[in-house]
Amino acid sequence: MKNLVYIYFIALLGLGSCASQKNMEAKPPFVIDHPTSQKWVGGKEESATGIDVVLPITQIMDENVSFQHLYFRGHVTTVKKEIIDGKQFVSAKITINKIPRPDIILHADPRKEVGNQPPHLKKEPIAEYPYELDNDEAVLSYIENDGKKVKYTKISKIKEKQPLLYSSKPRN
Repeated sequence: MKNLVYIYFIALLGLGSCASQKNMEAKPPFVIDHPTSQKWVGGKEESATGIDVVLPITQIMDENVSFQHLYFRGHVTTVKKEIIDGKQFVSAKITINKIPRPDIILHADPRKEVGNQPPHLKKEPIAEYPYELDNDEAVLSYIENDGKKVKYTKISKIKEKQPLLYSSKPRN
């Protein structure tokens, strides 16, 4: 009898954890063809590193789709829809490592502290990251024309481009 209670309890826990996963849409109202990601590194000491993700939309069945967030490599970021040369894209910029600014100056003479910048407060995370994805996979959240329910679709085979290394010297 005790074993039956334990089995029932474990089955309940297993079924309850399935509800916490976001349901993926098998047929979203758009088609993404040849998605790419590209790491980038800033050239200055106080600059950051990150990843740009570009999702070209080749076909869209419903113009009232509003794209929300991209879940990629453990990060969540907002996305924006862009039209370049008549082609539609969904792009996301993920900032990974923001290198802290140099030390602040503390001095008895307040005039010598003029160049100090106030500290930046950490932002609240946009959303939690509930997915286990490979390095070439992402999840895109969107809202269709009804505007009530957030839907999710998985994007696979994201091709990684060569890293973009920004120069530290200004171009003349």
